[in-house]
Amino acid sequence: MGLVSSIRKKVSLVRRYVKNEGRVLNLTISQIQYPRILEGKKVIITGGSEGIGLAMAKKFVSVGAYVVITGRNMDKLLKAQSEIDSDHVHVLQWDISEIEIIQEKLNAAISVLGGLDIVINNAAFLARYSTDIDFFDKTMNTNLKGTYYICQNVIQYFLQHNDDDKLCKIINITSINAFQNSDHPYYLSKSALTTLTKGLALKYAEKNIIVNAIAPGIVSSSINKRDVAENAWSNSSLNHRIIVPEEIAEIALFLCSDAANGIIGQTIVCDGGRLLK
Repeated sequence: MGLVSSIRKKVSLVRRYVKNEGRVLNLTISQIQYPRILEGKKVIITGGSEGIGLAMAKKFVSVGAYVVITGRNMDKLLKAQSEIDSDHVHVLQWDISEIEIIQEKLNAAISVLGGLDIVINNAAFLARYSTDIDFFDKTMNTNLKGTYYICQNVIQYFLQHNDDDKLCKIINITSINAFQNSDHPYYLSKSALTTLTKGLALKYAEKNIIVNAIAPGIVSSSINKRDVAENAWSNSSLNHRIIVPEEIAEIALFLCSDAANGIIGQTIVCDGGRLLK
C-alpha cells in the first residue's frame, strides 16, 4: 500500500508540472496484485539500490520472495534496504565489472539466500560518449562481460543443484538502444546482451532454465538523469512520457512467475512506442 501511495503521489506531481507547461499528460499506473506468486523464491537482483532494480526488489518482496540486491555503493544499498523494510531483503556490495570476483560474490549471495531460483541482471554503466579505451572497457565489462559471466556461473549452479522438474529463470535488463544504430559502447553492449539472451535460452531451455530480457525505453532513473516527479514529458515516445521503474518491475515479476513459463528467449520492449517511430 505504501508503494502504491508513493506512485500516486508521483502521478499527482507529474500532472501538475506538465499541465503548467501547457501540456496535459494522463499518467496512469496500475500494479497487479499477485498474492504470494513468488512465495519462497530466492532472487538476486544486480544494481538493486535504486531505479528499476529497487522497484523490482520491492515488488518481489511483496509477493513472498527472498531477495539479495547488489550494487557498488553500500550507503545506497543500506538506504534501499531500509526503504523496503523487510527481513526478506539482503544487501551485497558488488561491482560486477570486476570479473575475477563474480564467483565469490555469487557464492556469498547464494549462501545468504540458502539457494537460488531467479537472477535479474540489471546493473549497468552509462556515461557520455567517448572513444577512450578505459570508457569502452568499463561499459563492456559491466553491461556485457560481467553479465555474461554471471549467467555462465549461475547456469552451472542451476544445473548442479536444482531438481529436473524445477524451473529456474534469468532476466537480462537490456535497452531499446539494442535495436538502434550507434557506435556508442552502451548501445553495442546492450545489443550483444540481447543476442546473449537468445543464445542462452536456446541452449538451456531443455534443462528447465528460462532466459528472457526486458528492453526499457527512457526510464525515470539516475542513470538517465530523468525524474518523473519533475517532468514525465517526452517527445520521443508515442504516449509522450517516460517510463517509470514500477512498470518494468511488473513485467519482470510476470516473466519470473509460472504464468510466463511459455515465454522463452524473448525481449519484451517497454518504451511507450518509441521504436515504432
